[in-house]
Amino acid sequence: MSDPSDSGGPDAVETSDEFAEDPALSLAGDSDGGARQRRLGWIAFGLVAVGVVAMVVPGLLRDGICGLFSCADVTPEVAVGRPIGTDLAVVVPEEVAGDLLSLRLVELNEEGDQNSSGEWIVFRTSDSEPTYIPLGEVPEGFDTRTPLESQPESGVWVMEASWGCAATLVRFSPVDVDPGFVVSSGAAVTVDDFNDNARTDLHCSSAAPTWQRILFFGGLALVSAGAIMGLVLAFRGPIKDDPEWYGP
Repeated sequence: MSDPSDSGGPDAVETSDEFAEDPALSLAGDSDGGARQRRLGWIAFGLVAVGVVAMVVPGLLRDGICGLFSCADVTPEVAVGRPIGTDLAVVVPEEVAGDLLSLRLVELNEEGDQNSSGEWIVFRTSDSEPTYIPLGEVPEGFDTRTPLESQPESGVWVMEASWGCAATLVRFSPVDVDPGFVVSSGAAVTVDDFNDNARTDLHCSSAAPTWQRILFFGGLALVSAGAIMGLVLAFRGPIKDDPEWYGP
């Protein structure tokens, strides 16, 4: 007669159960694995969020939209004409008169080229707010680098008003400007029209300071780390009920 233990008796059942996975332990393992993945997911999201803030917010606070995109310099308008009587003069908007740094008058030749040295140059030496500057004269707070021998009477001229980062250019012909009118960016207009409608915005684009560049590259590193962690979690997939190697 054969031994009951050879035919899979109670002892054999107990032996096989030792290799079976405990359902309670399996559920606990799945729960721990899912919680761990969720924590890693939140960490990845936090890295990306903090990185984006470090890259974007400082530039927006410092320069507005120009902190994100390279904006062109914006300079105020000036006008040249005969605002009072027959003398040619430069008219500067009152709101930005204190920001004007220099004036340079050059004549264009027949080919449209200009004399780089200039026929008349004045530059700021102290605080002042000149709104009316006759050509050839030196306004308060300025000094002369190149004196003007006589006011232009013919030809085509360019007035360059410098604001530091960039300049405003006004092209004009003395014979086309009547008393009481000035030329700015287009056709001749009255002095009152120019003063009422002149652009007075002054914005000089500037390079980001060192601290902002450090934040930008630090934020870029955080975004990269968060994105890589998110990709790893996505390819790993959800925790399965049973390992692939396990079978009943």
